[in-house]
Amino acid sequence: MQLESAYGIELDSFTDLVRLVSSASPDRPSTIFKWSSEDNSQIFYGSFAIFPGYYDFKALPVLFFVVHDSSIEEKDQSLVRYDLQAEENQISFLTHIKDSHLENLHTGLIRFIPIVNLKRAPKIFSDLS
Repeated sequence: MQLESAYGIELDSFTDLVRLVSSASPDRPSTIFKWSSEDNSQIFYGSFAIFPGYYDFKALPVLFFVVHDSSIEEKDQSLVRYDLQAEENQISFLTHIKDSHLENLHTGLIRFIPIVNLKRAPKIFSDLS
């Protein structure tokens, strides 16, 4: 039995990916996965949704992703802070959370999203990279 690859939807920007991840699960943590193409020429950032019934062959997972020529965050800054209240610079990359990053957290308009580095793309993403 072989499961199909994920259905890929390429988004226009990393900001769009962060918006999607934040809006899809406002009350629970989400994750952005990061991996390189086999020749390391492209960096993929993505998040996916598995719809009920995938393992019963009734649905496919959907991978929302963006592609960059290089990493967009600095080394060890594997946490995204998304501030819906900010007029500029809504997205910032962090190494860890400080008290100053939590200002106005009570409003529910600030999200923290970890970026998880994958050693290689899972086979389910094989048609994309």
